[in-house]
Amino acid sequence: MSNLLAIIIRSTRQEESRRSGRKFRVIVLCCSLAFIMCGCLNQQTTGSNLSGHLLVVGSTALQPLTSAAATLFDQLHPGSHIVVQGGGSLSGLDAVTGHKADIGDSDVYADPAVYPDPNLTDHIVCVIPFTMIVNPDVSISSLTTQQLIDIFSTGKYHNWLQLGGPDLPIVPVVRPGTSGTRATFRKYILGGRDENGELLQTDSSLTVRATVAHTPGAIGYLALSVLDSSVKAIAINGQMATPQNIENGTYAYWGYEHMYTLGDDNPLLAAYLDFMLTPQIQQLAQKMGYIPIANMKLPSANLAVTEARTTL
Repeated sequence: MSNLLAIIIRSTRQEESRRSGRKFRVIVLCCSLAFIMCGCLNQQTTGSNLSGHLLVVGSTALQPLTSAAATLFDQLHPGSHIVVQGGGSLSGLDAVTGHKADIGDSDVYADPAVYPDPNLTDHIVCVIPFTMIVNPDVSISSLTTQQLIDIFSTGKYHNWLQLGGPDLPIVPVVRPGTSGTRATFRKYILGGRDENGELLQTDSSLTVRATVAHTPGAIGYLALSVLDSSVKAIAINGQMATPQNIENGTYAYWGYEHMYTLGDDNPLLAAYLDFMLTPQIQQLAQKMGYIPIANMKLPSANLAVTEARTTL
């Protein structure tokens, strides 16, 4: 991992920990081969003794990765059984802090004013790029931030003809308040403004994708991890959701993926969290559209942006 990113996250989170009294654990890939080998040996020697059940609830943007990792983990440790459910980032945070789940997945940082338990521990596992999507019949390839504000918030644009597209009503698809993807969209694209549009009743990235795919004139947003050919990804300010554009600061719609626990003294829980950082899972994450945390190379000019991401 780049030394710069390690310093940024460490210093920022230590300050947050001092302010809130919260435990914090940054999960990152270590570039030391000895460390990786040590971790692998530890899994090999203790894996046969791992057993029990874990419930993971929350972010539907992170769900594809945590589900895949859970399946592989259970194959390696037949005595374990990990169940992964969606519901949205805030649902995940509520579930873990309410002792209804072992892990709460979230696209956003858990505000200590809302979740004050000092034992709530943050495990950052990767970076997630989000993208705007439209129905395939919408012949638009890019929208500016202001145009998105005028579509989702002000209502200035109500037909794609106004933006050089087809003669179709614009149908904004809005995610519910439990969505971390929505919270990130409102903060970094809409500047904190409220949304107007077709409000989904459940927070599901797959529901967003299906709704946009089957609704003429629809526009929405989701994680790259669930993007497929049924919808069309479009740029923001001429920039697509690529690691390069995130690194150079020209693309703003992205976030860290968090796995929150009330500590990690449970051996099965600790082993699963460690498994999320193995080369096997981090390489899988990259194939699925996530960015391994070690691959983020943010220039010093973006320090303020990076710090803001950790306090969303």
